[in-house]
Amino acid sequence: MLFSNCGVRQSDFDKLKSENDSLVQVLEQKNPDSFHQHSSVPIKNSSVTELTSKFTHQSYDLYISFPNHYENSGKQYPVLVVLDAEVNFGAVSYIVQRLIKDEIIPEILVVGIAYQGETEEEDYYSIRGRDLTPTADESYGREHKLNAGTGGAEDFIKFLSFEFFPYLANNYPIKSEGKSLYGHSFGGLFGVHTMLNHSNIFDNYILLSPSLWWNHSQILKDAKQNALVNSKRAKIYMGTGEMEGGMVKDHLEMAELLKHSNTTNLAIQSEILDHETHRTIFGRGFTNGLRFIYAKE
Repeated sequence: MLFSNCGVRQSDFDKLKSENDSLVQVLEQKNPDSFHQHSSVPIKNSSVTELTSKFTHQSYDLYISFPNHYENSGKQYPVLVVLDAEVNFGAVSYIVQRLIKDEIIPEILVVGIAYQGETEEEDYYSIRGRDLTPTADESYGREHKLNAGTGGAEDFIKFLSFEFFPYLANNYPIKSEGKSLYGHSFGGLFGVHTMLNHSNIFDNYILLSPSLWWNHSQILKDAKQNALVNSKRAKIYMGTGEMEGGMVKDHLEMAELLKHSNTTNLAIQSEILDHETHRTIFGRGFTNGLRFIYAKE
């Protein structure tokens, strides 16, 4: 018995798709212009620019969301770096805007990193898998068609450190302190790796459903064996949905390792969010994370 990717029987899926295609053809015949007037919906107070890395040999689109009155404010802003901007930038920008308006968080500059020109879902997941995984896992890469390879996190970190942040500093009024990272799934794994091994890059982290299982939970093994020393003060929010199976256990284990590390510089909030799955955790988890890392002290 075959099932489609969204959990519907393949036979039912094919029938629904055929009916939908027929309906679209009828509607287009009645009003052909209504289906082709616009190719995109703009996000207010935002722009897109391009940056190419010599470390990853990849071109990235930087999606930038500005606070209201940005151009005439004369202010410098903390920056929030958002991974997987292809899929989340609209929602991220809106949540940030709402929290700023109610003065729950300060005005910030949001910069999403997306893969320039990669419109095919398979290409996006492949390059994302390369950039965000800290160790190589060739068997997983072959099985899941990650044709760009795996284990490229160190090169992506070089891109952030030596190209991305210098570019932002030269072109936008960002503060040198208060750099924050948001990542989900592989992005959460990347955030944990960066926090443990390159603590000088970011001051705050919002990490949802981190894929700590990657490469047989190698990052948990490394965290157990090595002293966790964080040289600068950092705030970390980790959230995982209660319906995420074994990822809950991995989350709790990493949270305990961080809480009992030999540094007092970490402020960590760990949450297992009830009724949430890997896909539904975003709204609550991201909002809770913003509230925590930008809370007034």
